[in-house]
Amino acid sequence: MTTQFKTTLLTRSFDAPRELVFECWLKAEHLVHWHSAGDGWTTPYAESDGRTGGRFKIGYASPDGKMSFDFTGTYTEVTPYSRIAFQIDDGRPCALDFSTEGGQTKVTLTLSLETTHSEEQQRHGWGEIIKSLGRYLEGMHK
Repeated sequence: MTTQFKTTLLTRSFDAPRELVFECWLKAEHLVHWHSAGDGWTTPYAESDGRTGGRFKIGYASPDGKMSFDFTGTYTEVTPYSRIAFQIDDGRPCALDFSTEGGQTKVTLTLSLETTHSEEQQRHGWGEIIKSLGRYLEGMHK
């Protein structure tokens, strides 16, 4: 039996090459610098086998250090510089699509929603993750 998940889209454009933006989503050496949902949360470690069938594990720690958790899953499709699809270990499929528009890299995240938090909360959290990527990319171009 296939579980259907409600989905939502988040889109953001970055003033950075598509190849770099793509690699920031896949490579652990980039993920540890930006993949957190703001409010002082940090990413103390990341592991990523960035190929179809490869696994990822991204650690999150609260600002006070009292809470932590791992975000884990499997890459179900990695098409260089255009698409990364993954399944979160709770069963939710998600995808990132990359394109170039007007000299910028456009990323569209198709997010399957979980049922614990509201869609608004999830859009906010993932929106903060994407904003954090924007700050990281801006810092690389200074």
